[in-house]
Amino acid sequence: MSAEWVVIHGRFQPFHLGHLEYLNLSMERSRRVVVGITNPILGGLVREATSEHRHRADTNPFTYFDRAEMIAESTAECPAYDGHLVRIVPFDVSDPSSWNDYLPRRAIYLVTLNEPWDHEKCARFAARGLRTETIEGNPSRITATQVRRRMSLDTDWRDLVPKGTAHVIEQLRASATSAQDSHGGGA
Repeated sequence: MSAEWVVIHGRFQPFHLGHLEYLNLSMERSRRVVVGITNPILGGLVREATSEHRHRADTNPFTYFDRAEMIAESTAECPAYDGHLVRIVPFDVSDPSSWNDYLPRRAIYLVTLNEPWDHEKCARFAARGLRTETIEGNPSRITATQVRRRMSLDTDWRDLVPKGTAHVIEQLRASATSAQDSHGGGA
């Protein structure tokens, strides 16, 4: 473990088992990990030429706080977790001027390479002089799109997410149902 900090990032819409693998890989590199949640402000989503979906409301159903809770409740499920220091911060990849406000200066930025957007992020990080390491692909091949699709079809999605994420989503759904019922929306 040579890095002072390792930074990983993603939209985590929702945080799934592939993301848990990514977090685990970061823990294998350092005992100090920053998890940056991209698209932290859902009202300020920016269209990116190399990613057709990341700015759409339907692909961003969870707030920053919801996603931070998913990650916090799932962290201990990482096989490499052994009291690691994990910080969860906003990371607006579209606004490099904000990076110094939330991210450590001496860190390795660990990036998974699954699509053109990932290569674009690596180029942006390099342009800012950030040290990056890449991981080829998502070993589990799970995507948040698969999870959201299963959720919308009301088919089993829980086998694609850590227990902590499932717990947070179930709490959010229960709160939404309770709020709907209390406002006369229930049957």
